[in-house]
Amino acid sequence: METASNKLLYGRRVLVAEDNPFVALDIMKTLREAGAETFGPAMSLARALELATAEDLDCAVLDVKLRDGSVFPAASVLRQRGAGLVFYTAYQDLESLERDWPAAQVLLKPAAPSLLVQAVGAACRR
Repeated sequence: METASNKLLYGRRVLVAEDNPFVALDIMKTLREAGAETFGPAMSLARALELATAEDLDCAVLDVKLRDGSVFPAASVLRQRGAGLVFYTAYQDLESLERDWPAAQVLLKPAAPSLLVQAVGAACRR
């Protein structure tokens, strides 16, 4: 029997910023199954910024390129508010991501759901 105590993300509040609706719903389903409360999906930078400032979040799963620009302004707000970051992306310049966002977890799409949950768990604990 599955209980809250054996769900890695139980009680965590996670923003999902992803502009592909199918990928976004898959991410949210994976995180919810691991016990997280999810916010979004934010398919645009404007919506990601709105949620990043309005909600008390533990961490966020962010695609780098959203419909209306890069996610970095929202990532900056989240970082200032103490939320952990997971860049889950097909973005090609991983070296600059890791350099500019050293505390963030970085996963290339597609990744196994278990790796996504582990990355989010690590980001939420920072």
